[in-house]
Amino acid sequence: MVMNMAVAIAQGAKFSVNSIIGCNPFTVVVTDMSGVNDTVNVNYTYAVGLTEDTIEYHTYNQPGIYRIIQTVANANPRQDTIFITVINQYPPEFFLFNCKGNIGSVLIRDTLYQAYEIDWGDGNTEISSASGLVSHMYAIPGTFDVTVKGLINGAQTSADHANLNCFSTTKRLNLISDIQAADIHQLQIGTTDAVNGEIELSYNLAPDNNYLVEIKAQNQASFTIVDTINTVLNPTSYILKNLNTADNYYCVSITAFDPCDGDRKRSNIACSINLKVFTENNQNRINWRSSTMDFSNYIIEKDGVPLTTMLDQNQAQYIDTQVTCGQEYIYRLHMTENNGFVSISDAVAARAVSTDIPGPIQNISATVVGQQVEMAWPAPASADMYLISRSIAGQPFALIDTLDMPSKVDEALFTQSTRYHYDISYLDACGNKSPKSIVASPILLEVNFDKSLTWSAYEGWSGGVMEYILEKYDDQGQFLASLPMGAQQEYRENIATNPYQFIVYKVKAIANDPAMGDVVSNELKVIYLSKVVFPNAFSPNGDGQNDIFLFASRYISAMQMNIYNRWGELIFQSNSPDQGWDGTIKGKAAPAGVYIHQTQLTDDMGITFIKSGEVLLIR
Repeated sequence: MVMNMAVAIAQGAKFSVNSIIGCNPFTVVVTDMSGVNDTVNVNYTYAVGLTEDTIEYHTYNQPGIYRIIQTVANANPRQDTIFITVINQYPPEFFLFNCKGNIGSVLIRDTLYQAYEIDWGDGNTEISSASGLVSHMYAIPGTFDVTVKGLINGAQTSADHANLNCFSTTKRLNLISDIQAADIHQLQIGTTDAVNGEIELSYNLAPDNNYLVEIKAQNQASFTIVDTINTVLNPTSYILKNLNTADNYYCVSITAFDPCDGDRKRSNIACSINLKVFTENNQNRINWRSSTMDFSNYIIEKDGVPLTTMLDQNQAQYIDTQVTCGQEYIYRLHMTENNGFVSISDAVAARAVSTDIPGPIQNISATVVGQQVEMAWPAPASADMYLISRSIAGQPFALIDTLDMPSKVDEALFTQSTRYHYDISYLDACGNKSPKSIVASPILLEVNFDKSLTWSAYEGWSGGVMEYILEKYDDQGQFLASLPMGAQQEYRENIATNPYQFIVYKVKAIANDPAMGDVVSNELKVIYLSKVVFPNAFSPNGDGQNDIFLFASRYISAMQMNIYNRWGELIFQSNSPDQGWDGTIKGKAAPAGVYIHQTQLTDDMGITFIKSGEVLLIR
């Protein structure tokens, strides 16, 4: 009896599982290997937080690593542990390759699973590792659905718990009688860079063929395989990356291949264009390098519009002289082959340069408006910035402004009394500076002590002045008259015939060149003095001569005349310039003698003054 107890105690905890790894969800099955009899309690804890249980299986529904603990009562050791890994599965990746005739191939490039089950779709299956090409001979040609299932436990079948829920991928295999070459119909530079350059291919592929992308840089003798084409992801186009497209051109082939017998058929050779543009004085030089076996023509685009077509395959340069200094142009070269293939360069930008000195400005129109001078001039096509200089009353010229428009307003000036001169130079977009322009000086209109008007000659037009016109306005700004003056530069108002005491004058200069229009001087306001002349005697004898005491006047709008006798008595009064004294006092002839006149007068400007004196009445 003692001996049997010792044997029982010698039994230790021990168990095994159907697999230590499985695809989610994974059902683990445990097998007790402790050897204890059925009366001994054997419990399992399948994960942290779960209670002990005697059930010998458990399903994990989340990926992770789990610890199974077996606990055996009265055993030594009392516990045993196994770790379980549950994988979050995903569909395996593989490529299908067709071989000529009845052979199909699978290339598995997946790394998750330990092994893969290939179902060839014709009732045949096999297990493959994750590397290498696996081929299969079909009994007859046709179309087959090939399924590849991942086996997380390569030692077990796909039906075992470990692999039961692992994903599979199915692709259709169409067997072909022969491989067919691809057709590249366009190659275009996507990015120009010494390291990260890109080339985009556009092509037509035959169905169910296998294709390689091969490339060689300029001056290389042979092609290098860079990739196989995934016809699902890249059915019509493919981008080659990490190239030195800044310095090299490349030739590319898409090659159909048979992975079974190594047979290959190359597409047309498509070569890129390495395009460079060099800016030179008043021209852009366009150079390119490429290669072609079936040349048709070159077409250069400029700003998206065809510039020229060239039919000489050996031509590798074009000079564009239709450029403007400082303007940016975008060039692109198309090379077309007789087979329809087109190679397109990257777009290259070039900003035109010039060292030519631009010509001076020949015409400036300068008009006086109030206390400022407004200038304008025809803008040269190449002008980018103008430099305005001014001379005041014969002093040296000094820069007063820089601007980007062909006009300038010079403000806060003494335009009524000071002569101003201006010159303008400009910078073109390339920084070349023009000579100074013709000197422009607006008309200065002045009045002299004798009320005569004179004005300076207008300067600023290369074609000169055709004529001057003197314009007159009243004190309300209403136009009065326009007087052609020809080349004359002075004017004297005829006071005897001029009815206006206040006149605003302006001189307008008309250019010989109609495109220049006209310019206007400063406004000059002139007030002419009013005048009153009283006779010193009159003889009211009815002979029609000097019978009435009246005064002669100019620019008088109101008056009040009083006549006094020698004792200071008011004997006559009149408020009308046309109503004078007839030499009577209350209807009776006044005696001969000296009388006093006193007249209050108001001129057209509203100025009031008094004139007085003696007048001799003669009988």
